[in-house]
Order: sequence, then structure tokens, then C-alpha cells
Amino acid sequence: MAQPEDALRAWALADPTVAGLIATRFYPHQLPQTPTLPACTYFRVSYRRVDAIDIPTVRVQVTCWASTYSGARTLADAIKKASGHRKGTSAGLDICYSSVANDLELRDATTGYFYVPVDFMVTYRET
Repeated sequence: MAQPEDALRAWALADPTVAGLIATRFYPHQLPQTPTLPACTYFRVSYRRVDAIDIPTVRVQVTCWASTYSGARTLADAIKKASGHRKGTSAGLDICYSSVANDLELRDATTGYFYVPVDFMVTYRET
């Protein structure tokens, strides 16, 4: 069964700008041990469903990684444009609406990588 994370990933990878930056380097939860950058990771932060209505909303965090600040920021902006403020069918899932809730600029002290976590709120129809 398709999940909202799959829909965001599909929209992002179908975008020529995003695909040009990361190809298919879009991983669940964490980067590979020796990643090629730039790349993205994603995971579900929360799930909210009101009573018996089959239209839940999930928060999905997509983290954009790069070796430079500008690389991480450029990728995050491209991901937001490709996957935010969208509705329709993606990865076989009926998305009522996808919106950008937040982003933040950080640097990993261990690796030196720059990263921008982008939070999406995705409302969709469960089947």
C-alpha cells in the first residue's frame, strides 16, 4: 500500500530540478554510510486522523543533505517547489493536499554536512 512518504518522494523525483540534483538518492530514515551528496532522507513524524473520517494528515520530514550550505538550501527549495502545495494522485495515493509546514538550516558537527529538514503536512484518502 502506498504511503504519503512515497507520494512526496515520487513528486520530488519526477521534478527535473530535483532529479538533476540528486538523481535517485532519496533514502528512508538515514543516509548510507558513505553517501554521495547531495541527497535526501525522509521519515514520518506524526499521523493524525479525526475519528472515523478516512482523511488523515501526516507530517513527513524530508531532510536535504549537501557538503555546502548553498547546496543544501538549493535542494530544499527545489524539494519544496516539487512536493509542496500539491494535490492529486502520486504513487497511487489520492493526496488531498500537501503543504510545507517548516524548514530549518543546520550543520552536522561530526560529518560537517549541511542539512535542511523540511516538514510537509500531507492530507490524503485512505483506501
